[in-house]
Amino acid sequence: MPALRVMAIEHWDPLGVYDDASHADVYDPYLQRVGRMLRRGKGPEAIARYLGEVRTKAFKRGESETADELFADRVVAWYSLEAPQ
Repeated sequence: MPALRVMAIEHWDPLGVYDDASHADVYDPYLQRVGRMLRRGKGPEAIARYLGEVRTKAFKRGESETADELFADRVVAWYSLEAPQ
């Protein structure tokens, strides 16, 4: 989870918490679901769709498909290297 949190803050961050460490855990509930999706073998398309819903519905931000897709690709690639066997 800590590595996923850092990646989210550095590469996704729809709420702009990068410069405010006191809010570093704001994405944790959503990243927990991303973690479950990864463990179930979901690919970047499904994860990007979920991130888009989080961005627009939970955080009430405008769409950013490119940012969601790039982060989903990064997360899936990271998990393929770091996943427990």
